[in-house]
Amino acid sequence: MRLDALPLLISSAVFLVCGCAAITYLSFSIEGNFAQRRWGRYAERLERHSSFLLLRYRGSQIALAQLITCSALAGMSAVTRSSVFALLMFLAAAAPPFVLWKRHRARVEQLERQLDTWLLMLANALKATSSVGEAIASTVSLMPKPFSAEVDLLVKEIRLGAPLDRAINALARRIDSTAISGALATIVVARQTGGDLSKTLEHASEALRESARLEGVLRSRTAEGRGQVLVLASVPFLLCIMIAWLDRSWFEPMLNQKLGQALLATCALLWIFATVWAHHIAKVDL
Repeated sequence: MRLDALPLLISSAVFLVCGCAAITYLSFSIEGNFAQRRWGRYAERLERHSSFLLLRYRGSQIALAQLITCSALAGMSAVTRSSVFALLMFLAAAAPPFVLWKRHRARVEQLERQLDTWLLMLANALKATSSVGEAIASTVSLMPKPFSAEVDLLVKEIRLGAPLDRAINALARRIDSTAISGALATIVVARQTGGDLSKTLEHASEALRESARLEGVLRSRTAEGRGQVLVLASVPFLLCIMIAWLDRSWFEPMLNQKLGQALLATCALLWIFATVWAHHIAKVDL
């Protein structure tokens, strides 16, 4: 009986998956509807991440792969009524944008850590040549990745005929970092005003190193504060475990009587409020 039902189950799953995929495709193919606008925004967001990370796949390709995978898992979940396929569908929908966002953020942080080194190299290169473009090109082979990849893109854009200021501004928009945008703006302004760019970059590199040192000290202090908040927040649970281990009957009035339940709810609300407040105090915007 099970062998006879297996082909029917497989064919039902195939038809259901194809139907879900067809309905989804038709909903996205209609011009100007809500689904297509949301799809376009989502694909653009993935495209920004994939282009910044220099991935082989475009954002639209990643989104399409997600759509096909989620449709197949939704069909399998409906046919088998298994929560495993539903969980896999949720992971297929949420994991790619989260992973791309984390990698994007990690790459920006790595670029910021290499910024002061690049500025110092550029300042030394400007002492040997008066051309900013040639000085920037000479730092490509000296810098480690990922900064060398970004500078290489800047040099290629300049060699294709883009003005230097426009190429630098495009690099700042691409990385989208406050520290890097400020440093690149310093280069543009110093070129336009005719100042000593080499000295300016040396001072900027020193300021960035000092800022990174102070930021590290501040992060260590705030990490200590967050650790203390975590310890204090876990104390009530540890006390409850110890009391329950000694004698569980001590919790019966609190769990079985209305007054005890009201006190328990009040304590829970106060604990949540105190924990959130302490976390907000320990959290510092750097």
